[in-house]
Amino acid sequence: MSSGVKLMDSEIEQQEAEEEQEVSDPVSVLEAKRTQQQAILLMLFMIVGLNSAWILAQSQTSDIEVNRPGAGQRTTHTFEVPDMMLMSKDVPVTMDCEFTFDESKEANNSNVSWSIIDGRGLKIYEWTGEVGDDCGAEFSLNPGSHRVSTSIPYAITAEQTLHMQVWKGLSKEGHIIATVMAFLFPLPAILAAQRRASKAPRSVPLARMRSLEDWQEIHREMEEMDRTAAEIHDLEPFIGGTISMEQSFTPEPVLQDKAIEAKDVPDIPEIDQTELIEDMERDTLLGLEDPLAADKRIRKVGDIYDLMKDD
Repeated sequence: MSSGVKLMDSEIEQQEAEEEQEVSDPVSVLEAKRTQQQAILLMLFMIVGLNSAWILAQSQTSDIEVNRPGAGQRTTHTFEVPDMMLMSKDVPVTMDCEFTFDESKEANNSNVSWSIIDGRGLKIYEWTGEVGDDCGAEFSLNPGSHRVSTSIPYAITAEQTLHMQVWKGLSKEGHIIATVMAFLFPLPAILAAQRRASKAPRSVPLARMRSLEDWQEIHREMEEMDRTAAEIHDLEPFIGGTISMEQSFTPEPVLQDKAIEAKDVPDIPEIDQTELIEDMERDTLLGLEDPLAADKRIRKVGDIYDLMKDD
């Protein structure tokens, strides 16, 4: 017992000496920093990429053909301006327009015009001029129904196309959303890498980890001792005596080549169990009453279970 205490004291001293030299994991620190750098680069790439994609999306147009040569001339054409994201934003619109004379016919008037009218009948935009003038225009329209009204005299051909930039009205909101998405996506990886980098220099010393394992082993041994002590306590009425904890946990001595002298072994009287067996066969308790004699077959607690199995 004293040797075990000395051994434990020496181990504790060794552990305290190792704890003075705190063990850090440089590999974990480097991996955490590398992960953090990669996450930051990913964030910057996503910020640039998503905002560039949004700029490209805004430049795309939805084209509406009003009039074109050879397809017949329409003086009225109705179209719908979409309400993107239900935010009632104005949509920029560009009118590409060109009026020309039909060479196969003789024109008697060169005055032309076109206008944009909303669903309530209000005139939003109007252009008036002559054939050959630049009739293109840029304006903004509210979401809803609109129509193009064109005045086309005889022998004049009109070519008109509307180009609507449906996402242009949400330019600011789109850049904000793209930037927030690019910031939030790699943020968990950055925070996790920072936590790993901050914890790595304060990693648990090896001595402390071994001490925890030793205490766990001691805890398991103490639980085993408690269970065995409880079993011995339950068996005391049947073996006619009390066995101490130290006796119950005394390991079985290793057999040596040298025989034990006879004077060191106490004399144990032989027991005639014939009468005991006969009493038990007659279902009596005579064989189980005191006084009891020691059974030399029982040297440790495990022998009792072995005898019970044999019976």
